Amino acid sequence: MKVVAVLLALVAVSVADICNDVRGGRAQATQIKTLIAAGLDTVMGDCYPNGDAFSALLNSEACSALFYQGTCYGLKTAEKYANVEVVSYDMLRRGVSDVRSLGHTMCGSVETCYNEVFDAVSDCAVDEDYIQGVLDRAVEMYKSRAQSDIAEFGASNDNTIMGRLINLAMRRFTDLESVQAFAMENLDDGMIEDAQAGYKAFKVAAADFCDSGCVDKSARFFKMLFARMHGRGCDDASEFCGSCENNARRFFMARSMNHAVPCCLQDVIEQAIDGASYFRDAYSGEMERAQSYLREAFADQPELIAQAEAAAAAVQEQIDCVASVYSDNKSSCA
Repeated sequence: MKVVAVLLALVAVSVADICNDVRGGRAQATQIKTLIAAGLDTVMGDCYPNGDAFSALLNSEACSALFYQGTCYGLKTAEKYANVEVVSYDMLRRGVSDVRSLGHTMCGSVETCYNEVFDAVSDCAVDEDYIQGVLDRAVEMYKSRAQSDIAEFGASNDNTIMGRLINLAMRRFTDLESVQAFAMENLDDGMIEDAQAGYKAFKVAAADFCDSGCVDKSARFFKMLFARMHGRGCDDASEFCGSCENNARRFFMARSMNHAVPCCLQDVIEQAIDGASYFRDAYSGEMERAQSYLREAFADQPELIAQAEAAAAAVQEQIDCVASVYSDNKSSCA
């Protein structure tokens, strides 16, 4: 695995630097990193991994690569879609190369960066009072820098779904103790075990995806798929059902052109489907209680309930169309 990680890191270095595609990209990312570093050091307090400030971890080779490529990808994407009302599959096709570059960086750096941060926090958390101190400082920072702005937004937008949700959360969670009490009431050992099992399964799936070269295989597949889906009435990528669905089916029918889902990608999709099915079955009761709570909270605004239900139904319709095409065109993988 270590040999593979080194190879992936070398590949990550060889792919395009997304920051070069953004005017002043690296400088903008550095400004953002400086702000994040100041906040990190304030929250983490007396935690000095390797004898340096906690934020110095952002300068390690792995974490720095992740930060700059991820931030520049965000900056480039925000600029690209800033004034776009309708996103087409041709626009998505032209963005696949950036996702590929970011994917290579993630494959080569995520595990190393995570381990560096985890080890640093673990060393500092030997003091049982340390974590409580981190939580207290995080709450204080939230109250001093964000609480009033969020409360103002919620108060002035209570007639919207987002505004009402913000107001509900702010009334429910008034301090750290109320958050901790909520967690104690609603989290049990079974949920924690499921979360741990899910994380382990994700790590294995991510490692297999990266080790098999699936970043490049997936990028080639989606470039071909998006190219064939564009046009013939498919002009809006948010509406898959109908013309876009028909174009996708035509793409998969051209088997002679090797238009098939890569097996490494299909493995990830299947695991995600299995995970979603397990979550839906295992936590149906919790989801029903959450829905009942929200219905009661929105009872005085039935139009928002109708709006949310319509949006959920529209999303589910698109998901069903995508699922149908995928189910009908699975690859024959060993």
